[in-house]
Order: sequence, then structure tokens, then C-alpha cells
Amino acid sequence: MENEATVPRKNWQHQATAFLARCRAQMWGKHKEEPLAWLYRAGFSVSFAQDHFLGWNFRPMQRNAALWLGEDRAGEKYALPQGLLLPWIQESQMLRLSILGMEGDTFILEGSSLRPLVTEKGPCLLVCASDGDAFRLLQETKPGTAVMAAPDFSLLRPSDFEGFGRIRLVTPFTDDVRRLLDELRSQGRMAQAFPLPERGLVSGLLSGELSFSRIPAMALF
Repeated sequence: MENEATVPRKNWQHQATAFLARCRAQMWGKHKEEPLAWLYRAGFSVSFAQDHFLGWNFRPMQRNAALWLGEDRAGEKYALPQGLLLPWIQESQMLRLSILGMEGDTFILEGSSLRPLVTEKGPCLLVCASDGDAFRLLQETKPGTAVMAAPDFSLLRPSDFEGFGRIRLVTPFTDDVRRLLDELRSQGRMAQAFPLPERGLVSGLLSGELSFSRIPAMALF
């Protein structure tokens, strides 16, 4: 599948970058009360949102899919839900753009790379199944702890874990997670799991199913 590629199409990157720029301007504009209130509910700090180029889409939209995905998608609509924009930008390239919805569900924009993406190298690694949960945990980490978002665990490879000594899977505990945990341990790695509710970390915080007091146990080694 094309969206499994490491780097998305150039036209997708152009459209995603322009959309993010508009949403960043809107987020800090004269109607910023809505996004700031939502950030507070989910536990995101203003400084984190600014430092990591987050944006806010005020209403669901549909655009011409051909502009994002190529002429073979002419006549189709491209969905842009309401919510918080989460950009993965590495080496000046937009690799993935997700939108964290009002209830904490993560929507990956079609055309994004679905490969596991990681923030940095370090001895410790937190692995999440969604970009929303990954960004929320990234805010809590200390130097030396990287965060990986892997929306499709079937795309994970042994090389994705090279350079990491301690690994924690912070995700709903599915069969795929169990298999990955067993595989990492069979390789002699220090791996553990922190099971989340079915809909994940941010949804759990917004619904009250998870307490903010549990986050340090997830993020700190």
C-alpha cells in the first residue's frame, strides 16, 4: 500500500503543510478559547502545543481528494475532521498528519506514512498505538526517553527497536501487543506493557476512565 511508504507523496506533503499552517494560525487566533479549553481537558500544555507545531481544525471539512492523493482520486472527497492536528515532521518533511478528535480518537489523514515513527534515540522507549497517545506521553517524558507511534503493529520490524534498552508498550492490550511483547522478551530485551482502556490514553483521560495521576507510571522509567 502506498501509505505504508516511509515518505508520502510530494503533493500530499504540500497540502498537509499548508493545512497545518492554517490550523496553527486559527488555534492561536481570536477564537482560541475552544482549542485552549480542550487542551486543558486533555492535559496538554500551551507550551507543548506551541513547541510541537500543533494546530486546531474548528469544523469538519471535505476537500478534493485529487489535490492530496493524485488525479486518480478525482471526484472523491478528502476528509478533514475537527480537532487537534498532530504533525510528524522529520528532516523538514511531513511524514504523517493526524487529527485528535474531541473524544480523544485519532484520525490519520489518508496519504500519511503508516510506518512506526519515533521521536529520538535513547536508552528508553515508549511504544503507543496512536499518534494522540504518543504526543500526550511525549509531553511527560524525560531526556533519554523516546516515544514511538505505531498505528499498524504488523509493520514493526526488529530494526525499529535497535538502540533501545528498555521498552514499554503503552497501549490497549490486544493480541498483536501480546505477540510483540513475547517477541521482544524472546530476544532478551527488557520489555513490559502498561495496558490502557480500549480507546486509549487520551480518550480515557477525557472520559474519566483514566486518572491523570497514572501518567507518570506510564511515562517515567
